Amino acid sequence: MDTFADLPDALVRDLLAQAMPVAQRVSSNLDELRSAKEQLCEEARRCGLIRRKADLDVPREPSVVGVDGSYQIHRLTSIDLCAAAAVAVEGTSKEAKRHWPEPYHEMWVDGLPHHIDTVGVLRGMMVSMELNLADNAPHDLVLLDGSFSSLIIYLNQALTKLDDCAANLGNKFRIRWEEGLLPQLKRLLRSDRTVAMPKFTARNELIQDNRLRPPVVVDGKTLATLILCPGEYTAPLPIHTNDEPASMQVDHLPERFCPRPEMEDLLAAIKSLRVIYFRPYGWLPALRVELPAPVSSSNTRLSMALEGIMRQFFSPAVIEPYPLFLADRMVKSLGSGVAVIEQAVAQHIAAESPNVEDTLLYLQNYRTEGGRGGV
Repeated sequence: MDTFADLPDALVRDLLAQAMPVAQRVSSNLDELRSAKEQLCEEARRCGLIRRKADLDVPREPSVVGVDGSYQIHRLTSIDLCAAAAVAVEGTSKEAKRHWPEPYHEMWVDGLPHHIDTVGVLRGMMVSMELNLADNAPHDLVLLDGSFSSLIIYLNQALTKLDDCAANLGNKFRIRWEEGLLPQLKRLLRSDRTVAMPKFTARNELIQDNRLRPPVVVDGKTLATLILCPGEYTAPLPIHTNDEPASMQVDHLPERFCPRPEMEDLLAAIKSLRVIYFRPYGWLPALRVELPAPVSSSNTRLSMALEGIMRQFFSPAVIEPYPLFLADRMVKSLGSGVAVIEQAVAQHIAAESPNVEDTLLYLQNYRTEGGRGGV
């Protein structure tokens, strides 16, 4: 298929004309950053930011599982065909015990009346499934795709919109919440075996308190890729500080679902989170790894986490831990699965309808929306 087949010729010409100016600006930023590498590395070592994985105890091979989720909304004429799912995929291992040889999953699908707030609650359903799989995984190391904060933000949006979505969806999410979703969330935030690995973020804890002063605006992953050698990681740093407290992201979950003492406990757990940047190999950019306090404060647990992550990379073609890569591929395919359900529903309804042509008008798909858990 021609890449530009659906674009006007004039737009294509204007687009291509911008390639060189954009490349020059990006190149200029990278050159300026690279020119400061030696100074930044020296500053990082002087303030104790850079550490070596080799200095930690060598642990046994941990069992590893990756968890990711996604949601889909197919906007039909008369209904929204909605689905949410989460998948847990076990990592590769040579010595570690295999607990889940086959992927585990949770899913929910239904046809709902059109509501403006369906997305927020459906995304909360997806997060509830991710949390349940992560909480029940028996593995030594559980990798979450995305940040801890995004999980809480999505749950907050779902709880806030609960009364404004379709009854079937709202009731289902309310049941999941009442079955212990809040305790699950707090357990993961204080877990000694769960870490969160967002792919992209603008955050940069390395420049807090003027630890490092790069010459250009840069995120933490890019800066860590510059200063870290293979096998190095940064000292655990607070994700939330007095200048940027946890309450800036989640002021308060709705009080009827999360009483104030519970919320204060949740905020305390969020405040205790730490972040490191880890560069396992020279052919990988630095990874952002968010750690609960029991992991960041224990060299044994930290060593187990770094070892588990490092063992899940074996090719430059995959720049995230292998189980997260597989889980991501699987949940991306949810849209294809919902499309099949859409066709099956249309065929079944049309077969029983006295007026097939009129019925199919109510089932026309005019827009598909979707998203994933990872950020």
